Amino acid sequence: MQQAMIVDVTINNFQEMVMQHSKQRPVVAYFWSHNNEQSRQDITTLEKLAHEMAGKFILAKINYDQQSDLVQKLSVPVPPFYKLIVEGDIKTEGPGGLPEDAYRSMLNANLTIDPSEDLRKQAAQAFAQGHSDEAVALLGQAAQVNPNNFKIHLDLVQLYLHSQQIEMAKELFSKLPDKAKADPQGEFIEGLLYFSELIEGAGEVPEIQAILAEEPNNIPALFQLTGYLVLNHKMENALQTLFKIFTLDRAYQEGLPQKTIIRIFNMLKSTEPELVNTYRRKFQSLLY
Repeated sequence: MQQAMIVDVTINNFQEMVMQHSKQRPVVAYFWSHNNEQSRQDITTLEKLAHEMAGKFILAKINYDQQSDLVQKLSVPVPPFYKLIVEGDIKTEGPGGLPEDAYRSMLNANLTIDPSEDLRKQAAQAFAQGHSDEAVALLGQAAQVNPNNFKIHLDLVQLYLHSQQIEMAKELFSKLPDKAKADPQGEFIEGLLYFSELIEGAGEVPEIQAILAEEPNNIPALFQLTGYLVLNHKMENALQTLFKIFTLDRAYQEGLPQKTIIRIFNMLKSTEPELVNTYRRKFQSLLY
């Protein structure tokens, strides 16, 4: 289901994370500093709202002290300071330190009201409570209300994946528009589908672990283990396993280890940017 979208932004990823993504949903570019207590408090408030309004806006955190080039380029005064960016334009901006209700009202005023989104939220709650059939029915209603809301179909693909209906998930995802597949949720799902295929025909985890106990460098088994790790959302462990494969044989199956590492980076770049940045740096050191 939809996740909070919180990213750390630098001058290198500002264009993608802020300007491009603002064409899909509002972005709060928030300039903060370790030396400013009010900005640290605001970050806590805005992160809370990002989780509460999951997927409805992006919180782009910009470290004022470390991103001086970006601060200068955007003419940002002292922190705390925010810019609300919608469709590539600054809708409003000003000093931070607003009450939580003021931030919430500002965001709500710039969100497109879509009745299908309420049904999506109900479906997410039903799924969280273990009522998968009810969740599917609610998503069906949402699709009738707004057939152009591709996020409904992405949610349904995830439901199929959770219920091990892999073929149905693949079929539905293949029919979605490129816009849906390029969405952060779409990229995440595409990765899940890939790793679901990776473990087709594989044994259970204990069997794979038994193989690796005898042959720690068994690359096919390590790949299968990676698939299980990703599907259980143990992303850092999956990356560590892929890095081991890469060091064993980077040319395996025409560079599959590197391609798979990049696939995980793409899955997580919007939702876990710090993890991605950390492992990108580690990967660069392995490449050269």
